[in-house]
Amino acid sequence: MSDTSVSAVSKVVRSAAQVLDCQSAVFYRFDSNTFYPVYSQGRASATAHPIADAGWIAARPGIDAIRIFRNPGAEPSGVPPFVVRDMQHARFVVLAPVMAADNRVTGLLLLADAALPAGPSAAALYALCTHTLQLSRECERPASVEEPIAEDGWDISNRLRLFESVVEHATDAVLITEARPIELPGPRIIYCNASFTNTTGYTEAEVLGQTPRLLQNAQTCRATLDRVREALAHWQPIEVELLNQRKNGQHFWMELSVVPVANEQGRYTHWVSVQRDITERRRADAVAAQMRLTEAQNAVLEAKLQERHRVERSLAYAASHDDLTHLHNRSYVMERLEDLLAQDVIGTSLLFLDMDRFKRINDTLGHRAGDVLLTQMARRLETCVRHGDTLARVGGDEFLVLIENDRDGQVAAGVAERIITAFELPFRVSEQDIVSSASVGIVQLDNSYDSPEQMIRDADLAMYAAKQDGPGHYRRFCHAMRSQASERLALQTDLQQALDHEQLALLYQPIYALGPQGDWLGVEALVRWQHPERGLLEPGAFVGLAEEAGLAREMGDWIMRRACRELIDWGRAADHWRLFVNVSMRELRDHRFLEQIDAALAASGLAPERLCLEITEAVFDDDPEPVAVVLEQLRIRGIRVALDDFGAGYSSLGYLNRYPIDAIKIDRAFVIAITHTERTRAIVDSILSLGQALRVDVIAEGIETEEELALLKRLGCPYGQGYWLTPPLSANQIVDTLDTVSD
Repeated sequence: MSDTSVSAVSKVVRSAAQVLDCQSAVFYRFDSNTFYPVYSQGRASATAHPIADAGWIAARPGIDAIRIFRNPGAEPSGVPPFVVRDMQHARFVVLAPVMAADNRVTGLLLLADAALPAGPSAAALYALCTHTLQLSRECERPASVEEPIAEDGWDISNRLRLFESVVEHATDAVLITEARPIELPGPRIIYCNASFTNTTGYTEAEVLGQTPRLLQNAQTCRATLDRVREALAHWQPIEVELLNQRKNGQHFWMELSVVPVANEQGRYTHWVSVQRDITERRRADAVAAQMRLTEAQNAVLEAKLQERHRVERSLAYAASHDDLTHLHNRSYVMERLEDLLAQDVIGTSLLFLDMDRFKRINDTLGHRAGDVLLTQMARRLETCVRHGDTLARVGGDEFLVLIENDRDGQVAAGVAERIITAFELPFRVSEQDIVSSASVGIVQLDNSYDSPEQMIRDADLAMYAAKQDGPGHYRRFCHAMRSQASERLALQTDLQQALDHEQLALLYQPIYALGPQGDWLGVEALVRWQHPERGLLEPGAFVGLAEEAGLAREMGDWIMRRACRELIDWGRAADHWRLFVNVSMRELRDHRFLEQIDAALAASGLAPERLCLEITEAVFDDDPEPVAVVLEQLRIRGIRVALDDFGAGYSSLGYLNRYPIDAIKIDRAFVIAITHTERTRAIVDSILSLGQALRVDVIAEGIETEEELALLKRLGCPYGQGYWLTPPLSANQIVDTLDTVSD
């Protein structure tokens, strides 16, 4: 090439680099399968590259021959090796083949940049094709022939012919406008291709000399037009989508790309505008968007339906299940029993059970620990029932088990036994073992039942009867339980009236010193109920009822006040006697207990050291620490404490060692057996020795024969009481006895 040709090539290359805004560019002349660099700028290599296979160069002209690579170093697949080697810095590479008129490759224009643009646009690619045609002409011009170049680097006639050859058969609509003015009326159109006239309906004569505003309409987006005007004002390429109007008034969507074109001196001289009709694509996009919207709406609707179904299932589950244990609840069992009753199904058993002493555990450890215990109970109960049996929590620590296909009730008995056995193992709650038991009542479905409530009532009655047998038992329902329950309910009602109408009375059984003098150590206060219809009732008939009805504290307070007052009323003849009063576990654990004792002593004037409270081992069950605090407070006040029924339990000796006990009362069972069982005599003798060693009073209770009394005296028992000595006496009888002694 001549120096003039090289100079012309350099100007074209620089112009092409400016169109695509690339920093690096090189033009290669292709000859004998080798690319020879003619001109380069920026960081482009100027090395010749032999090419063994040039098949990667497209053999057709136009923008389809241009190849674009992004991140060629990171993704080299399909990238010519010399591009990867020479353009290691580049993230964006464009290869535009330079082709002769016979489609023979005569050169290659390579543009590269370290930045990674979004483009290039269609307008930029068409402009680039024009530059490759210019380079092709320079490659084919004989060295002796030189073509003059316009002063501004843009020979309008030659450049238009070149560009026309590029775009005349293009499917895209192409315009070339002057560079100015940017503001109204805008740059004039100096060229349009056939595709433009076909797309818009305007003829070339109608378009040339006009501005692109020719295509705008009232619905063309003003904000988008402002973006275009802003880009043109700064000589920036831009791509937008606009709603334009054909000559016949029909609206159509077009994708518009505009790039400025500069001459060899870098001065912008023209705008190239490429327009693609995207109406069908926009319609397809609208349809797709509507489909997506519909799908989204359907998805939302489906989600709402699923959520509704979930809520319905959740509500249905909540309606039939217990929140804490996730077992069935009372409502579910009631519905199932109603179905069975309606179908007149036989061979169905219902178990009602609860944990013995649960309330005390719950009150001691707290409700959170109680919930943990209930959950453990539920899981343990699940291991005791069969598959198909219905296990439900119906409230508090109460559970139901519905067993079908149990004609003889043996399955129910087996389940009850498994439950009782399972509850013998301790529960682990709050880092401590909880030992308890279960009481179970069983009822069998028969034609005497009209409602589920009746079955549950009778199963509950059977469970209550099982509790009377002691912890860890089960009982089957019998009709006598119903009458007994009615009687107990009536007695509870009467008992409240008894407290209100002074129907309770106290008897006093003397406690004797079994020595030669036979003096009275004191008296034990024994409550009786003078029922207006049933006559005189013993404590066993109503004390338990008082605790169930919540009357234990009120009745205990009445007994304490009355006994203290009457002992004082007996005067000086009884001023050395002690008063023994039984207190229950429920009274002792009541936070008002000490206040009641103080009030009774203050009201009567009885000295605290003359009062002795009788307790049993049961008060130490479950949580003995609060009881220990109360006993210590009694000791501080000078009030004595006697351990009643000593020897009947398993831990009597341990209680003597741990708690402030002043007296022990030998259980009547030992007194009865002492006359005919050598082993029992040895036990009683040991108890007496223990009492002497610990300096606690020992009292034998329930002495009913002369032989028992004689043997106790021979063993050295210091004190005793019983019918053989003196039966319980009323307060008046005590007064008469004192009068007789005085006389």
